[in-house]
Amino acid sequence: MKLIFSLLLAFCVGSTSLFAQDYQAFLMKDMVAIESGKYKTTGYSIITFSDGHTLQVKSYAEAPASGVISRDHFVALFSILAHSIGDEFTKGDEGAKSKDVDELIGNPDVVINCFMTKNGIQVEIKTNQGTNRQTMKWSDLF
Repeated sequence: MKLIFSLLLAFCVGSTSLFAQDYQAFLMKDMVAIESGKYKTTGYSIITFSDGHTLQVKSYAEAPASGVISRDHFVALFSILAHSIGDEFTKGDEGAKSKDVDELIGNPDVVINCFMTKNGIQVEIKTNQGTNRQTMKWSDLF
């Protein structure tokens, strides 16, 4: 009995340590680059539905790096929009799961673009059925 408990404890401690290392690397990764005076970020995820069908999603956002939005709010708004829109694709499928990945396998099925300017935000969703854009002034959003 002691041997089984010791092995289980060793496995749990080892797994926790590996899990913690994965999260440490994740937390240390810089999500935002500043290029040509703009914040830019890209995220990738794969949605797996109950029937095994998958959907690859590429999310992108950009905003001026000064005078419009803070880096923290840029990341928060991008994350909320990307995950909320991704969740729309899984409505009605309680078994669907989404996982963030470092890169896609081939081409994305869905592209979500968020363009933030001093006047507002435009969210663009591209699928094989076409492109849908919604533009909002900041004052309408908040």
